[in-house]
Amino acid sequence: MKYRVGDKVIITGELYYSSSATKPTSYVKDKHTTITRISVGSRHPYNSTGDLGWCDEKSITPEVTPPVTKEIEVTLIDKEDLIGYVKEHPEDIVVMNGKQFKDVFGLWEQDKHFMITIINK
Repeated sequence: MKYRVGDKVIITGELYYSSSATKPTSYVKDKHTTITRISVGSRHPYNSTGDLGWCDEKSITPEVTPPVTKEIEVTLIDKEDLIGYVKEHPEDIVVMNGKQFKDVFGLWEQDKHFMITIINK
């Protein structure tokens, strides 16, 4: 089965009263809905929100949600300037990997406690 219960889809095609019906009872075009029931092995295995009717897989296309884009400002600093930057901008978020974290500890032996406090925020 290509689709699952909960999938958001668009249906364009014939609808049937039951999953085993031989004749369609209605037709929809570009109906945005959600798959609510699946009858595996039947002629028309999919039903959707509001018991719209049973339909074939060929009548369904997935609903594509456009990606959300956001702009953020990123400041790149080298590890030698990180400690001063953190002291001057205590509310900023600092992201680093494990190796970078070890490197910073190596640079700032005398103030390790302050660095741990910043990382845990």
